[in-house]
Amino acid sequence: MIAMRPIREYDVIDLLNNGRFEGEVEGYVVMDGPKYLGHMLYRVDGAVTQVLECGVEEKMFVDGAVRACVAAGENAGATSFRVNGEDEKLAEWKNVFFPEAQGDVPNSSIFHTCE
Repeated sequence: MIAMRPIREYDVIDLLNNGRFEGEVEGYVVMDGPKYLGHMLYRVDGAVTQVLECGVEEKMFVDGAVRACVAAGENAGATSFRVNGEDEKLAEWKNVFFPEAQGDVPNSSIFHTCE
């Protein structure tokens, strides 16, 4: 079973971040049972969730991992998100789901669409 688990140990986040991203960086690990599949780093900056890094190797899990970060940001009060275009996997994700988007993308574009 695939699980996205928040990283609660800030030493682990510091190790993954390695001083590259400033501010209060948060993260998720992606697990398949006991097997580690990768990690995600993100930051909530006011009303925007910034998805900073995708350390998930298998493409089929990237979408769920991005959405987990955006959902966590929304729970913290963010109403939109952006992905780091310098991260190859995140840039590819954006080009698949939001090729025309410039700047911040409203959370409602991936959540709250059912009526």
